[in-house]
Amino acid sequence: MERFAHLALRQTIYVINTSESGKSYWNRAGIAFENKDGSFTFKLDILPQTEFQLREEKPVAKEEAAE
Repeated sequence: MERFAHLALRQTIYVINTSESGKSYWNRAGIAFENKDGSFTFKLDILPQTEFQLREEKPVAKEEAAE
C-alpha cells in the first residue's frame, strides 16, 4: 500500500455484516482513492489482485447510439 501514500484522498472500504441479534460487525475490505484525473480506484482485499475504476460516464455520440 506504500505506493499509494502520496495520494491525498484515501478512504477505507468496509463490509458490514449484521448478526441476528442486530449487532453490526465492520470488517476492512480494502481502500479507495481519487486519481489525478478525478476518477476513483478501488483495491479490495476481499478480491486479491482485483482493481476497479470508477469513471464518469461520457455521453454517447448520436452515430454510436444509432448502431
